[in-house]
Amino acid sequence: LPFPTFQADHPLFDARAYWRGPVWFDQAMFAIEGFKKYNNTKAAAALQRKLFQHAKGLLGDGAIAETYDPLTGERLTAVNFSWSAASILRLLLL
Repeated sequence: LPFPTFQADHPLFDARAYWRGPVWFDQAMFAIEGFKKYNNTKAAAALQRKLFQHAKGLLGDGAIAETYDPLTGERLTAVNFSWSAASILRLLLL
């Protein structure tokens, strides 16, 4: 998944450790909005598509999680998480 919260090649990166690797949809939303703001809509669309396609369960009937493993796309923390859902809705409406 794009937008891990920590640089993946850093020795302290941990795909499952809070704020040291997992993907948060609200943070990804901010990044995608930045691409759009600076007129890089092609990159924004590609990253958004990648985010949605690789977050496990998101395009099916799975619960929306608080965080996702950036390497596998697996749901990590709290499920049915409202700010993740709100971030996804905002991305779909932009």
